[in-house]
Amino acid sequence: MRRASPALFCLNLSDKYAVLNCRMYQESLKGVIMSHNYRIRYKVMAVSAFVILSLAAALNSRAQWPLLDGTMSPYDFSSVDSTLPWGDDMKPVYINYVARHGARFLSSEKKVADLKSALEAARKEGALSEKGEAFLSLLDTVVSATGDNWGALNSVGIMEEKRLGQEMAAVAPSLLKNGKVEAISSYVPRVVMTMYELCHELARCYSGIEVTTSEGKQFNPLMRYFTVDTAYVAYLKDGPWKPLYDSYAAKTLPAEPAKSMFKAGCAPDDSCLKKLSFDAYGVLQSLNAAGIRGDASEWFTEADYRRCWEVSNLRHYYQRSVSEVSSLPAKAAGPLLRDIISKTDSAVAGKTNLAASLRFGHAETVIPLFALMRLPGCYVPDASAGEVAARWCDRDVSPLGANLMMVVLKARSGEDYAALRLNGKWISIGNKKLMPWPELRSLWESYMRD
Repeated sequence: MRRASPALFCLNLSDKYAVLNCRMYQESLKGVIMSHNYRIRYKVMAVSAFVILSLAAALNSRAQWPLLDGTMSPYDFSSVDSTLPWGDDMKPVYINYVARHGARFLSSEKKVADLKSALEAARKEGALSEKGEAFLSLLDTVVSATGDNWGALNSVGIMEEKRLGQEMAAVAPSLLKNGKVEAISSYVPRVVMTMYELCHELARCYSGIEVTTSEGKQFNPLMRYFTVDTAYVAYLKDGPWKPLYDSYAAKTLPAEPAKSMFKAGCAPDDSCLKKLSFDAYGVLQSLNAAGIRGDASEWFTEADYRRCWEVSNLRHYYQRSVSEVSSLPAKAAGPLLRDIISKTDSAVAGKTNLAASLRFGHAETVIPLFALMRLPGCYVPDASAGEVAARWCDRDVSPLGANLMMVVLKARSGEDYAALRLNGKWISIGNKKLMPWPELRSLWESYMRD
């Protein structure tokens, strides 16, 4: 800021008293100007600090949005733990791996079709707002980008599996470089493709590796037990969790996001609006995984988006994990855990020449299994509906590409140990990152008896 000259204020003064007064005025004015400048600087600094803090808060808020995408969150490679929890005195002898498929498009067109039907009907009646028009345009983009590949593994998922394959190859190179690997998957195409992509990356890393892959409905008891365990199927359809969930959803889901898509006075009742808001959330939460550009904040506040996530999170918790309502989901995962234990026993006893056993399924496969194993963050059996969001997070348990890698190790003493890596992080069981295999097996068997 350029400062005005104090001399301008005394140009018309000629006598010595006036000159003296002018000089006194100049000195006084200097103090005023200096004080004024300090005030300006202070205000600039205060405004700058406010802007910086506001921007930081806004950026932090925006950074939180993807964390509310739940089980449709792409795999987070930024927090992967690459430091092995064992030393040179231990040798990897076997890998047991179970995973969910990688990133995909929306599993079906139903949510999109329901939303399009409601919004297009409002348009015909002249009841659609600008936000409604914008959401219709987004739905068209989703349909176009998906290209009738509903539920298919997409480019994001392919890149996830390539990287996961690289990470597995790096964990135990001496074991895998000339080893035999057996992989199975459910019959669903996105899961089959996930298996192929990861196995292809293993083969690309090690030309001497031998990989055998199989998929089909014969693996349903292991990878899709949620469709063949009759007690569990009945629980999913109409179990005691449903009234609790419906009550929580009715009071928690927001109506405002959907209401903003209609002109004033033209919106349907709150019950319909809440369903539309939840369907809209279901579309928006899938955009990152599908590689589709979109900004949820155009229709949702962060608080409303969070409310939708809380309802979705609660549904996954009640349907797939161990809760105060039931432990049936974990019980249904028993055959899969027994298969993991059996194959590990064969490996440590030298009854198999396999270096690794890989299994590929769904969120519905891994969430109950991880609860049965009581892995950290995956087993919260006593949370009330209002507590679940603070204590159990579906995104942490089963993001797209979720996986558990168990590395079996042989110590120089001849003892067998196991190290567990959940979604890229080595975890502790009972404060131990390396647990004697007989102890871990005994623990898991006791959980199945319980």
